[in-house]
Amino acid sequence: MTWSARGVIGGMLLAVATGVEADGARAQEGVPPDTVRTLFDGDTIPGMGAVGGVVVDALGFVYVADFRNSVWRYTPEGRVEKYADGFYGASGNAIGPRGELYQSSFNGHYVSRIERDGTVRTWVDEGLNGPVGMAAAADGTLFVVNCNGNTVSRVAPDRTVSTFADGPLFACPNGITFDDRGDLYVVNFGNTHVVRITPDGQASSFTQVPGAGGNGHITFARGDFYVTKFRAHQVFRVSADGSFSVLAGTGAQGQTDGPAWTAQMSQPNGIAASPSGTTLYVNDLVSGSGVAGGAARSTLRMIRLVVLTDVLAAAEPGPEPLEAAYRAYHAARPDENTTTDAIALAYQYFSGPRGAEGVRLFQLNAETFPDDPNSQYHLGEAYRYIGRAEQAAEQYRKVLDLAPGHALAAQRLEAVQGG
Repeated sequence: MTWSARGVIGGMLLAVATGVEADGARAQEGVPPDTVRTLFDGDTIPGMGAVGGVVVDALGFVYVADFRNSVWRYTPEGRVEKYADGFYGASGNAIGPRGELYQSSFNGHYVSRIERDGTVRTWVDEGLNGPVGMAAAADGTLFVVNCNGNTVSRVAPDRTVSTFADGPLFACPNGITFDDRGDLYVVNFGNTHVVRITPDGQASSFTQVPGAGGNGHITFARGDFYVTKFRAHQVFRVSADGSFSVLAGTGAQGQTDGPAWTAQMSQPNGIAASPSGTTLYVNDLVSGSGVAGGAARSTLRMIRLVVLTDVLAAAEPGPEPLEAAYRAYHAARPDENTTTDAIALAYQYFSGPRGAEGVRLFQLNAETFPDDPNSQYHLGEAYRYIGRAEQAAEQYRKVLDLAPGHALAAQRLEAVQGG
């Protein structure tokens, strides 16, 4: 069965979350806020239960577990449909390397595998103890956090289970994700800790995310972590250095959409990022419902993250407006690494009628990230394309100072010096 999803965008408010600096407090003129929008409300969907995990596949389908018997799917076209049934406390989930869905059953202590055609089979039913969040490696290995057992299990592709990490740092581990370097990060439901686990299974404390109670789930996108705070009714952004700020939610329980730092959340739990990393999907409970009991109904909320390309695309044409927009964005978010977005957009400008803006964006990016060889290299490429050989050579020398083994920069330097 399918239902049409609804979308409601609230009006802009001016309150700012207290206690911890909110992302919105750093917003400046010319930089729009991140926004929260409700995609569907479980009150209108018969059978939708409480809040389990959320995951997104490469095609943009969102899978939402209801901590009851079912997994629901939200399609890119905005439809909601029951995807699979028969679980026992459907909690955390993960997408495998071939698009298959792995779903844990907290109460049944097992993990199921759901193929793309909807076929469900039990994948692992031994060695787990209250499994919740999962993360899938490129080779199909699963890492499963066990809330009851305070451990992290490793499930090999041949379905053998072993303990990957344990110890006093784990207190009902609930969520888990990979970063872009291959380390795992785990959030505890029993306290505020975020735990880093290296590929050899060594666990250490990464940071603590404040707020009432423990954490819900965690995801990684565009260089940052995002953590739900179930009892604090908020979502936090956590930087790679462990610093944090409130991304969404005032701390008051509710279902208000609008600018993220003034929106209201209600016991948010699952969280996942879109393939582009510009959208987060969060399930929370309809205001006033509890986790236990048949009255609980969940919703799916979307947090649209404003990124550099959004701000630059909205600027007036020309190098000067582009520069003003770029600097306003970095003044609002000084710690954000925007190199990937800036380089991609600069090439788009460069290959069309806005070449001067492309060159200026390459320059701004290299200026903002002087120690990044990639940023210096692509500015050199821009100079080379427009015939500024001396400036291109200077950039390639900077690259080789930063990264002596950069073969392309060495080749380019030789070429431009040779005329």
